[in-house]
Amino acid sequence: MKRRLSVFVSVIFLLVAAVFSLQQSCCAMAKNAEVQVEYLRHRIYARRFIDNYNIHVFQKAHEHAGLTFHRGITFTRPQGYTTEDNIRRESDAVGFGPAGMIRWERPISGKLYGDLEFSGSFLIYSKAFPAQGRPWGFMWRLGPRLTWKYTKNNSFSLGYMFSHSSNGMKTKNPGHHSFGFSIGFNHNF
Repeated sequence: MKRRLSVFVSVIFLLVAAVFSLQQSCCAMAKNAEVQVEYLRHRIYARRFIDNYNIHVFQKAHEHAGLTFHRGITFTRPQGYTTEDNIRRESDAVGFGPAGMIRWERPISGKLYGDLEFSGSFLIYSKAFPAQGRPWGFMWRLGPRLTWKYTKNNSFSLGYMFSHSSNGMKTKNPGHHSFGFSIGFNHNF
């Protein structure tokens, strides 16, 4: 467990370092970058005990009528097991894929803002996930977020997310739900 946590923290550090080490030529294309890191714990389904470690990297693409639209990529490391048919099946994989997010943001006071986020990701996994599933799937997330804009170009956020993951098939669809906290950092170039 300690090794997994250290690998997860190392990946987070490398992503944050990559965001801040972008050259000026890249900055002309990307006006901002947001990194969200989250741990989501399994809930609701009685026979699916799968926790998600997720990293989302987003860039604001468009703004309209109080909504912001973001594009990005999701990296996920789900771990756990299922007990369908009273048989324990390990359900560990690594996945990544494109993501999109819609955010509704309102000021609360001063530098504090309240957000409501919805995001979706199409993920390709390293193997069939969860057990008896397919090597691809979708992850949907929804939840509130508090954002503290502590400088003109930087903000820190904390959210509580609900997530549904499944492959969208009716016949073989071992989906699972999870809830947990999400920490985000946004930098404008």
